[in-house]
Amino acid sequence: MLIFNDPERTYAISELAKELDRSILTIKRWEASGLIPKARRDSRGWRYYTENDIKEIIRIVKENNYFIKIPKQ
Repeated sequence: MLIFNDPERTYAISELAKELDRSILTIKRWEASGLIPKARRDSRGWRYYTENDIKEIIRIVKENNYFIKIPKQ
């Protein structure tokens, strides 16, 4: 679990994925589908998140039950 104690710190997509217990690919798919807000990008184009971004994404994921696994048909 991430400990938020530095509002200036940024977090990588791998840290968000670990916090949500989902793969990086899942996070990217949610973003591409508009299920979560688009990540900020650094000069290299890498995604990064602020503390508030992560808290908001966690709230959205929980409120919309993105943790429910849909059985394959």
